Amino acid sequence: MPRHVWVLLGWSSELGAAVTPVGVLGLDPEKPESFVEWVPREYVAGRFWRERLAGVDPAALGDRMAIWAETPIAPAERVEAAEGALGDVVRAQVDDLLGSAR
Repeated sequence: MPRHVWVLLGWSSELGAAVTPVGVLGLDPEKPESFVEWVPREYVAGRFWRERLAGVDPAALGDRMAIWAETPIAPAERVEAAEGALGDVVRAQVDDLLGSAR
């Protein structure tokens, strides 16, 4: 199974939808290894994802993400995983999100 990277979305009460990027999760099921980087200043919107991910074993995370990504309150969008160390890939995706918000 290849590496997966998701943009985690949180609820925006202003817009009435889960459209606020709150973090990026990377998962390499072959190792198994996971890495998450949170978007600054989105702590409240990211609370749901923080609770979901707390203590979940990386080996089980892939199966759970398949379900969680489709939930209406806190979904996730899968993005193309780049080459490199998992942490670097996740951090680069957060940087892209922050750069596109300008």
